Amino acid sequence: MRVCATDFVYHAFLNPNDGQRESVLEKGLRPLSDFPESERWKQIEAHMPGFFENLYNDIAKPVVQKPYANSGVFIAPIDFQLLPGSLMYNKTRLKIPITRIDPAHAVLTYVLNEERTRLPLTRENLMKTAEIWDDKLVTEWFAKDPNRMFFYVPQIAAYQPNGIPVTADDIETFE
Repeated sequence: MRVCATDFVYHAFLNPNDGQRESVLEKGLRPLSDFPESERWKQIEAHMPGFFENLYNDIAKPVVQKPYANSGVFIAPIDFQLLPGSLMYNKTRLKIPITRIDPAHAVLTYVLNEERTRLPLTRENLMKTAEIWDDKLVTEWFAKDPNRMFFYVPQIAAYQPNGIPVTADDIETFE
């Protein structure tokens, strides 16, 4: 069964009471580097200096071919509402039209057969990825490494300036 969308991307709110939802509605879905005073940013930079720039250089720069500008926003084309057994099932999430992602600042990436794939964000690449990553493959590889749940499965790394615009209509809540 197909579980990867080609017209939308998703971002789950893992901690619904952390205030992130309100911030995202006010400022959009922004890279962590836009918040250098945040505890999370300080902690990551203290323990792994240069982590986000190294991640950009590995995942996105070969496709985007621009200098590092921010830590990026990671969203997934996977519709976890189609996977009832998933950790992401029924999580409050953003359902964002793919048209809000600037392809000049984004890369579609995943790991398959022990090889990292990096693709320009195009409709054709999204469709090919959706054909490859069916429900069985996503279920097998999502959260295979619990410390890096999305490491293997398709995700989009977006490095566009000012993040991704979000509206209240993008929020989906499930019971």
